[in-house]
Amino acid sequence: MAAVLALCCSSVPAFQLSPSGTLIERQRADLNLPWYQRFQLGVAGRGVHQFTHPVHEQITHRIYGCMVESACQNPDSEYAPPTVIAGVRWNDDPPFRLNGSSIGQCRVQETVRVITQPVCWYRLFKDAEQKSKTTFFDADNAGGNLMYRSHFGDLQFLHAMAAQDGETASVTRERILMWGEFAWAVASGDYTGAQRLAEVPLTGFSAFFGKVGWTVQDLFSLGNPALRKNLPDIAFGSLLHLVEDSFAQGHVERRDPLAGERCPVGKQAKPGRVVSFHSYVHQDHQKHGDYDSPDALLRGLLDPGVNVVIVGQTLKAMYEDKKDWPLVRDYLECIFDLDDPSAKADAGAGFSLQ
Repeated sequence: MAAVLALCCSSVPAFQLSPSGTLIERQRADLNLPWYQRFQLGVAGRGVHQFTHPVHEQITHRIYGCMVESACQNPDSEYAPPTVIAGVRWNDDPPFRLNGSSIGQCRVQETVRVITQPVCWYRLFKDAEQKSKTTFFDADNAGGNLMYRSHFGDLQFLHAMAAQDGETASVTRERILMWGEFAWAVASGDYTGAQRLAEVPLTGFSAFFGKVGWTVQDLFSLGNPALRKNLPDIAFGSLLHLVEDSFAQGHVERRDPLAGERCPVGKQAKPGRVVSFHSYVHQDHQKHGDYDSPDALLRGLLDPGVNVVIVGQTLKAMYEDKKDWPLVRDYLECIFDLDDPSAKADAGAGFSLQ
């Protein structure tokens, strides 16, 4: 089992996640502890760059005030709420169900996540990876399979990435802001769990979720009743994940911040402008992973004026102060200010397959 999981996870885009998940996930998955300990050892021993180090969790705990390295690396630390951490993990491991499958290890009608159906998840991931060379996964070709779409298809904006080579930076940014508006509406309570995704009146949203027949509750907490009362935190965590990924070089190429340039919100230092968003399918996955590591995070924190933690802390303050979307939008537009709106996505310099 550990070997299977180690093989599967070396090709997933985004900052790395804890291999053990969080307490709320482990309880729901009914994990057998000895098996899971072997799983963790197998992942760590093979240098898997996705479910190996709790980088996303570490960033998020830092955003919530953690200053002690060992505590920041613990997914169950009492800094960021566990429901926010669950939302941060959602972008990489969204829950979905299968209507049918020829894969014997897949339990149809039970929620699929890497932590609940690991072998099934692995087999599906490898299928998506292979088919992505000739198939574009969207609502027509993958339907409700969010894993296919978020890692290899039309929902790659959840990782601050373009859906495919050639997509212009302005299109990717528009989709990022669309998700930001949706997530903020859930985080603010404007959309409840009963809100049907097909009826969300945001420009462009129906192209991604107009055919799946889900509610907000289905989207964020499928198969995990413990999360249903905390959908605002889940949505906010998802937005944090997207913003965190935008500071990973495998996802986004940015210019260096300009001295003295500030965002209109709080007059905070402005991050470097986005030169281009990258697309994942034709990247060298190992090179991508090298820039999603703990070392890459620490290098990014060297700039005391503007870094991923400072940006996250600004968003956290807005969330806690219940700021209206227009103010949040202004800040996100500043974070994702484009150097050239017509710039076309590709693998990125130094990330292309040889």
